[in-house]
Amino acid sequence: MLFDYTLKEEVLYHRKKANRDFYLIRIDDAADQKDVVKSSLLFSHVMNEWFYLAPANTRVRHLHILFSKDWLRDLLVNEPKGEMIMANLLLNVPLYHYELFDSEYRRLLNDILLMKKDPMLNEFTIHNRVMLIVERLLTRYYRKITETGRSIRASPDELQRLKHVESEILKDFSFTPPNINQLSRMAAMSPSKLKQMFKEVFGMPVYQYYQKHRLQRGKAMLITKKYSLKEVATELGYTHVKDFSKAFCKHFDQLPEELIRQ
Repeated sequence: MLFDYTLKEEVLYHRKKANRDFYLIRIDDAADQKDVVKSSLLFSHVMNEWFYLAPANTRVRHLHILFSKDWLRDLLVNEPKGEMIMANLLLNVPLYHYELFDSEYRRLLNDILLMKKDPMLNEFTIHNRVMLIVERLLTRYYRKITETGRSIRASPDELQRLKHVESEILKDFSFTPPNINQLSRMAAMSPSKLKQMFKEVFGMPVYQYYQKHRLQRGKAMLITKKYSLKEVATELGYTHVKDFSKAFCKHFDQLPEELIRQ
């Protein structure tokens, strides 16, 4: 999907969660009236949520590349390190991988935008440039995960089951998440194995992970200035606003009222 337009007023973009197994490569290239350009490349999953604020009088160019997990698996099935890349993508949930938007990415973006105006070999050429972006991103992503040296002891099947647990506890913050025994049955693991593997894969215990993302969701809602403190607390399952404020301050070292004033 290609976008190229100029904003007449400030716009807050909000991408909501989509309950589908698709990955997204998003390129944003924005230039203000003084030709100050801000660009970024995000590799994420459509189940993730994010906000993006674009000021007025900005020329914005976007490129969105969407592909399914099955398509990516078919692409990597014959690659020697393909399984390793897929395992790490399952591990990095929620996935937010930012790339340096350098001159090569800019060249490929410009090629795609210019090709839309050229009737010769239009779709073929655009497809070629899109695949070059995917290839470059995955190659650099692989280098990054190998440089970290983090080993994954969980099998791809176990990672899928852990991902199911992760999506279950984060799907609706207004309700109390399932307990460990219920989650262990979902994951077809013993409670002790689930707790051990979840911490190893996601870096923290189950309910600490839940609380972290619960409060990050609250912070994102407050930043939009569309929700009152009470509405956010209710959305996150808190009976009393003071309980939400206390948890928020403990996690972010800042009261939600202070964030709203900023």
